[in-house]
Amino acid sequence: MSKYFIGLMTGTSADSIDGCVVDFSNDFELIQSKSKNLEESYKPRYEEAIKKGFKNKNDDKIVLELEEILNKNSVELIKDLLEEIDSSSISGIGFPGQTMFHDAQRSYQIGCAQFIADQVGIKVIHDFRNYDMQKGGLGAPLIPEFHKYLFAESDKRKVIFNIGGISNGTYLDGDNIRAASDVGPGNCLIDLVAMRDFGVSYDEGGKIAAKGQIDQILLNSLLDKIRTKSYPRADDKSFYYNLNELKSDKPEDLLATLCELTALCIADFCNSFDMPEEMLLHGGGARNNFLIERLDKNIGSSFKLTDHIISSKFVESAAFAYLAFLERGLLVEPRQ
Repeated sequence: MSKYFIGLMTGTSADSIDGCVVDFSNDFELIQSKSKNLEESYKPRYEEAIKKGFKNKNDDKIVLELEEILNKNSVELIKDLLEEIDSSSISGIGFPGQTMFHDAQRSYQIGCAQFIADQVGIKVIHDFRNYDMQKGGLGAPLIPEFHKYLFAESDKRKVIFNIGGISNGTYLDGDNIRAASDVGPGNCLIDLVAMRDFGVSYDEGGKIAAKGQIDQILLNSLLDKIRTKSYPRADDKSFYYNLNELKSDKPEDLLATLCELTALCIADFCNSFDMPEEMLLHGGGARNNFLIERLDKNIGSSFKLTDHIISSKFVESAAFAYLAFLERGLLVEPRQ
């Protein structure tokens, strides 16, 4: 009997695909989780496509090539997840694709759900963002319902932040979602500068940023542009990539400043409400020690990872398994 759901996630950091198998039939049980690194060329080409503002599959051949890479690696990861699990036990796959463009009217992701369904013989639930927008939502963030499902406690105020390419937060007041929104850049600008100026895909542990000094003038200039945005909102990565201020004679100072920017955007969201009793983090930015240090400094309270419940690396992929379980997207069946 099929009872498990698979969730995949290729976030705006665009360096790997995370996947997990989850059982929701008796509360929550993580059955399996794995990751698959994408080709090194994928991330810089994806970022190039974002900067150029491609919004459709046929805008440029690079978009089609990126989709082919994503499709192939997604199928391989699903097969890896099912090495020790009977595929007949899988009820569906939550596949969010890779976001190329998002605004208030439309969201576009690469990744072909029909191809994946045909290759693995399992139905796929996809196009979550447009589905959410058709129901009156903003299309992002999509995981607050999962935050509520997994982390809510009736007598406690909590805030959960996902620091991916974009940072988003969910404020839980007991069993209720009091607020949920994208809040600003997460890793996207940090990773951009790490690749451009240091030749590495990310600043591991924030070690390079920790050597730099925060440029207060640059920081204020960036904050002035971001703080014009209100909550709730869905941020498009291209807005951040096209900021003109991302230059410095001392790139380590720029990295330190961008970590501070991410920390202050998260602090702004926290300070908009009553201070929560517990603050949780997941996503790639949760492993950036310098960023966490700046968060603690700016908020005056300590964050902790979600690892006591689920590895912070796999929260988002589990969330898309949950959205598939709830059928919060479009469904495609495998063709015979």
